[in-house]
Amino acid sequence: MTSLEWLLLLVPTAIYLFYRWSVATFDYFEKRGVPFVKPVPLLGGMWNFFSGKMHMVDAGSLGYEMFPDSRFSGFFAFRKPGYLIHDPELVKQITIKDFDHFADHTNVVPIEADPVLGRALFFTEGTRWKHGRSGLSPAFTGSKMRNMFALLSNYTEGAMGRLVDDARRDGGLELEMRDLFQKLGNDVTTSLSFGVEIDSVHNPNNEFMRRGKELIATDGIQGLKFLLLTVLPKSFFRTLRIRIFPKEATDFYVDVISKTIKQREEHNIVRPDFIHLLMQGRKNELKIDQADDQLKSAGFSTVEEHLQSSTENSQYSDLDITAAAASFFFGGLETTTTVICFALYEMSQNPNVKQMLQAEIDQVKEQLSTTDSKLSYEVLQNMKYLDMVVSETLRRWAPLGLTNRACTKPYTIEDNNGTKVTIQVGDLIQIPIQSIHRDHRFYPNPYKFDPERFSEENKANINRSAFLPFGSGPRNCIGSRLALMQTKCFLYYTLANFELELCPKTDVPIKLNKRSVSLDTLSGFWFRMVPRGEMKK
Repeated sequence: MTSLEWLLLLVPTAIYLFYRWSVATFDYFEKRGVPFVKPVPLLGGMWNFFSGKMHMVDAGSLGYEMFPDSRFSGFFAFRKPGYLIHDPELVKQITIKDFDHFADHTNVVPIEADPVLGRALFFTEGTRWKHGRSGLSPAFTGSKMRNMFALLSNYTEGAMGRLVDDARRDGGLELEMRDLFQKLGNDVTTSLSFGVEIDSVHNPNNEFMRRGKELIATDGIQGLKFLLLTVLPKSFFRTLRIRIFPKEATDFYVDVISKTIKQREEHNIVRPDFIHLLMQGRKNELKIDQADDQLKSAGFSTVEEHLQSSTENSQYSDLDITAAAASFFFGGLETTTTVICFALYEMSQNPNVKQMLQAEIDQVKEQLSTTDSKLSYEVLQNMKYLDMVVSETLRRWAPLGLTNRACTKPYTIEDNNGTKVTIQVGDLIQIPIQSIHRDHRFYPNPYKFDPERFSEENKANINRSAFLPFGSGPRNCIGSRLALMQTKCFLYYTLANFELELCPKTDVPIKLNKRSVSLDTLSGFWFRMVPRGEMKK
């Protein structure tokens, strides 16, 4: 046979063998009698996302809509089969009661590949995660949030004052809210995590802002890496030494942390921020305070701590402290920005909600003025309608619409029709938070933005197992109190200082960017901001 004839024979054979390999696992659920979303060769259920037909969360949750009478369904992340858990009670059982069977996330980052992200709680597993979680939890109690609130409030009040001056000088401001609150959030997180004060609104090219953008990027190559963490074994990233965070960015933060710690130790500097708390943890001095019992609730969305706190034998290196601070930066900044933007958008479409929240803010502002007081952590937590608005935003627009677990011990689940399947070690499960939050069985008229669901009279009707904005069980979000505090503080000072009007360049109704891994819009959140009392002028 000639070379051409061999080529004509080998190429089709190779294509056929590749195809057979790409679909070799696709009979997995059919054999087990589990309903599943029909996969596409090689891509599995990811085709709808990569083709731009669906947002990643919608593509990953498709089985929830297709099989409403099932407690679970099957899906394929590329070639890898996984189970989508529909029933909130089964979610609760898996994430809390039988947590030891699903103790890890699937997206584990090896330290050898990424020495910073590999130390971040969300991306660790096993005893490293358990030790890290129990050691860090005392840093996120109510008393620690109260101690940090003065830093947050003082910065936000000052930043809004500078924006008011800009608006008066320019006759109002037309700004994109995600960009604005990413800058404000970057500055606050930099202050709370790294002990450095900056102003990214007026100096957007500062190095902390540039490096922060590199850390929170969830699109492009970095977004693809996060996606592949779910389906590829950690050995793949370890062997190839594939980093998730850019080395230049992590080196920058390690240097900042090391210098800050050295300066504080040499000069006995104490500042109520995360570096101080983690330095206490390194000395086994980070403890739960008596005041934490009175400050346990941060609102309806507060999550429960399931592990016993302990900082004994905590050997936090500068790299460990950097990883903790960077992970709060990465997780918290995107969450708070998303919630604030969608809350402002929903209030622009629901004027009665905005009026009620504005009335509560004005009342609090008046009371503080009468007593010549500043906004405190306790006052913020007592703002009931603000908490209702934030809770409803977290329900309607959950920043993390899909979360996962990896099976660590074999586990048997049963469907409503009696079908039983055993999830094996290493198998993937996903929890469709967004779909549960938008299910009419748990939330009547689920696409209506209605903070009254969370009023004192109505909140008892909510199935707490079906409200999961910060996850569930010991693996829930450790920084939920910080995210809630920052979100509420930003909303308070924004509405206390500005009248906001939605600009025509913002899509109504909102159109999501289906190519984005995070929850984002195509047109952005453009608002015109005018200082209070000057709109008519």
